[in-house]
Amino acid sequence: MNTLDAKKFTLASGLTGVIVYFSCFILMAVLPRETLIKLGNLLFHGLDFSQDIRMDIPFTETLTGLFASFIVWGIIGFIFVTLYNKVKSTN
Repeated sequence: MNTLDAKKFTLASGLTGVIVYFSCFILMAVLPRETLIKLGNLLFHGLDFSQDIRMDIPFTETLTGLFASFIVWGIIGFIFVTLYNKVKSTN
């Protein structure tokens, strides 16, 4: 099996982070606050989101979050692919 291409994997990881972030943005745009609280509580066992969910997020903050998600998940993907390729080359 070949090694993974670090640039492609990093880009794919970053874009996946953007898709997840944007999907959350869409959910927040279409679902009522109470439903979002229930969903958050369901997904994060035992955490109470009733005091944490804001419904008035500015568009510029959303763009910043998209950019930050791309960077953070791109870095995570790069670390993963680098470690994977190093471990694979030792086998």
